Amino acid sequence: MRRLLFTLLALFLLGLGIAVGGILLAGKGSGLPAFDGARILTLELDGRLEDYAAVVPFSLPGETRPPTLAAIWRGLDAARRSPAVRGVALRIRDADFGLAKAVELRRQIDATVAAGKFVACYLDTAGEGSNGTLEYFVASACSSLSLAPAGELNLLGLWSDALFLRGTLDKLRIEPSFLTAGRFKSAAETFTEEEHSPEARAAIERVLDGYFAQLVDGIAASRELPPEAVREAIDSAPLSAAAAQTAGLVDDVEFPDQFEARLDELAGGAVERSGLLAWGRRHAADGQGNRRIAVVFARGVIVRGGDGFEAWSGESYIGSEGLGEQLRQLAEDDGVAAVVLRVDSPGGSALASDLILRRVELLREKKPVVVSMSDVAASGGYYIAARASRIVAEPTTLTGSIGVVTGKLATARFQEELLGARHETLSRGANAGLYSSLQPWSEGEREIVERRLEEIYSRFLGHVADGRGLPLARVNEVAQGRVWTGADAAAHGLVDELGGLDTAVAAARAAAGLAAGEGSLEFHPRPRTFFDWLAATRQAPFAGEAGRLVRLLAAPRTPLALELPRPVADLARPF
Repeated sequence: MRRLLFTLLALFLLGLGIAVGGILLAGKGSGLPAFDGARILTLELDGRLEDYAAVVPFSLPGETRPPTLAAIWRGLDAARRSPAVRGVALRIRDADFGLAKAVELRRQIDATVAAGKFVACYLDTAGEGSNGTLEYFVASACSSLSLAPAGELNLLGLWSDALFLRGTLDKLRIEPSFLTAGRFKSAAETFTEEEHSPEARAAIERVLDGYFAQLVDGIAASRELPPEAVREAIDSAPLSAAAAQTAGLVDDVEFPDQFEARLDELAGGAVERSGLLAWGRRHAADGQGNRRIAVVFARGVIVRGGDGFEAWSGESYIGSEGLGEQLRQLAEDDGVAAVVLRVDSPGGSALASDLILRRVELLREKKPVVVSMSDVAASGGYYIAARASRIVAEPTTLTGSIGVVTGKLATARFQEELLGARHETLSRGANAGLYSSLQPWSEGEREIVERRLEEIYSRFLGHVADGRGLPLARVNEVAQGRVWTGADAAAHGLVDELGGLDTAVAAARAAAGLAAGEGSLEFHPRPRTFFDWLAATRQAPFAGEAGRLVRLLAAPRTPLALELPRPVADLARPF
């Protein structure tokens, strides 16, 4: 036994040594070459793209860290400012992020081209047995676009599929008991219905229409094609590389080595390559003066307590105490002139959202707070933004969902009729079993829950009305739990301005009385440490959508208040 323990300890120390070595090697690997002479900066997009900070804080030898939108943003900004940079080579293998991030990337590409740099993009394929609409949408903004000869252009458009479990629950004798505040608040329909309600269908159709218009108009403008030609290409897809070139959707059909050779021609001669992200770290703009603009990234489901993440799945969540303390510190920091709160959240706990909003209010009393909405800032994600000095969203951001839903799945019949298990309950108090997972709510209990939901909903409406300077009746009209695109939200007064992180930073500078380019940028929260990563599995309450569903079935007391309707949440990654 003792020998076994020594062996396990030795293996643990060996593993720890390998991990630490990986950290050190990764740090050395990020060392930069001497940046002298003309350069082409290179970037590869492959998979997920988070707003900020990789979850795992180290890389094993030979492993590369995924880029973040903040790092790309900084890299392209540095590229535009440097006379040594001739252009950027972008290779897109796979894109697994929302349409709002795609629009932001396209805007940054456009700005780089406008600064006199070429941005050449290479696609092996736009979708391989899958929808390649998102990959192509980003790539179409480049000044030149190449596709491999055997590649395809799967510009298939949008597809939304919603899962309904009512029939399954009926077979299992599980009784859904859910209530909502807001006609369009449809999260519970996954469990209570067999198809979309008319309200949910109308909201999803509106989102799809808005998304599709952004795709068609964006591609048409970038490729200098009539919108009708783009819609025809979508309806004709998949397209071969040759057909895509004939349709004017790509410029060149070539192999990667031919693309690489042509980059030197675009640069005016053979030049060295450097990574875009490393260039951005090396040449990030410091800004002028001693005052700073703090950019705080809030990503994930909103919960009470501290921030956290699930180390292996990469899921993050926003803690009321963690984010609240960060905002409190920034309020007390006299060197911070303004704060940009970057929100990428479908919502979560109503109480946690209210606690965070209080910190936003206190921060705003001392300095401007500008919210920048990413892919999703809905329900609780909109709640924490409602009283900001200014709200900026992408046209394709999913936002709104101002409403409340809560409920439980009653499992007594499942346990008794299918499993043969029986419960004998004893209680004191008329409503002691209100949150029991055994029985659905009685009529009296439903009245109690409905009253509480209306109180939360009224509080939500009041925050929006006060923060946005709108009549309460007007807010109630555009609320009702309905999800809007950023473009529609702006039309209804829920958003001040359409744009990305750069737009929000500019607005924060202006609100703080700073000139353009004045004030350095600093990103929060701090990057995760190795020990944060080790402790992460003890912090994460969720581990993917499947895990959340399993936990909901097993422990139906899990609150669903302010959660984004699942069918619309899927549209955040529609491709």
